[in-house]
Formats: sequence, C-alpha cells, structure tokens
Amino acid sequence: MQEMFLSDNGGNRVPPGVASGDPVLASGIKITDAAAGANHTETVEAGATYQVMTGGTTDGAFLFGIATTAVEANVIWFMPESTVRTITIPAGYTSLHYQSLASGGSAYLAKMKA
Repeated sequence: MQEMFLSDNGGNRVPPGVASGDPVLASGIKITDAAAGANHTETVEAGATYQVMTGGTTDGAFLFGIATTAVEANVIWFMPESTVRTITIPAGYTSLHYQSLASGGSAYLAKMKA
C-alpha cells in the first residue's frame, strides 16, 4: 500500500487543502491600507518566501507587486478576502508594493523558513 503525504516548507506533515507553513518566529508584519487604491510598500527580504493572510470580509482583497500597484501591469499577485497566499519575492527586490481594494483593509505577512 502506498501513501502520499503533503508537507510544508519545514517538512512537517499537513492535511490537504490547508495553507500552512513553517514560519520564522517573530517575523509577522501587519499591513494596512487606510484608503482603498493607494500604493504602499513594505520592506521584505529578496528571495524570501512569505505567507500573506487576510481575515474576514472587512479586511478587503489585496493587490501585490514588486513595483507600484497604481499601474495595473505591475500587479502580479491578487489575494481575495479570507485567504492565505504564499509569495516568493524575486531576487534583487526588497520592497513589496500593495493596496487593498477596501478602505481600512489589513493583512499579515509571515516570513517562511528557507
């Protein structure tokens, strides 16, 4: 009998359908967009992988990019409300640009272990 297991970036077994990871302790960052549509930046580590988490329906969907999200062509990640997304920052970039599609939208970033 063969079995297949899923694991996170730290080799820990995880159930299917669960967005999980092995975070770096004390790496959490809260990002907030007070006014929908404004481009903001957060300093991140080049080449690092982060999990981004949003809460309920008041937290808003988010757009992310490595250049200003005020230009549609620069948006390379979309994150609906109440989801978890894993993103890897390309080598050579240390700014994550973001905007919420709802005023007051907030999300959390957590750096994952390499």
